[in-house]
Amino acid sequence: MLNADIAMTRVGAGQNTTGGTDLLALGQNRMAWLQTRQQVLASNVANADTPDYTPRDVTPFQPSLNADDVTPVRTNPAHIGDGDGSAETMARPSPERALDGNRVSLEHEMEQIADVSDQQHLVVNLYGKYMNMFQTALGK
Repeated sequence: MLNADIAMTRVGAGQNTTGGTDLLALGQNRMAWLQTRQQVLASNVANADTPDYTPRDVTPFQPSLNADDVTPVRTNPAHIGDGDGSAETMARPSPERALDGNRVSLEHEMEQIADVSDQQHLVVNLYGKYMNMFQTALGK
């Protein structure tokens, strides 16, 4: 599994040489975390019929943001919540349990997969806007 802390070390932890936050590296770290989370959720769905299987999830992405000194601020109660996490996997307890001991709820897993897809689209769109801003600044 890919660990967000390792990914952050590989891309410079989102810091640039002037001490600011490198938004492109932060976006790359978020996409790596989202990819890992999607793989873990897909594994949960694939094991929906496996006896005694406990669904897993990844640890939150928030520690990665804390390392970059980026603090999301909710300026309106209708805004989306904070970031979700880093990429170490952990067992996710579930109140539901099938007769064979399986704890996977397909409805919950599909909601999580849709959420990851939405977050991936958001990061890609933000990257595109950021690159357009650079092109405008460069006169291209």
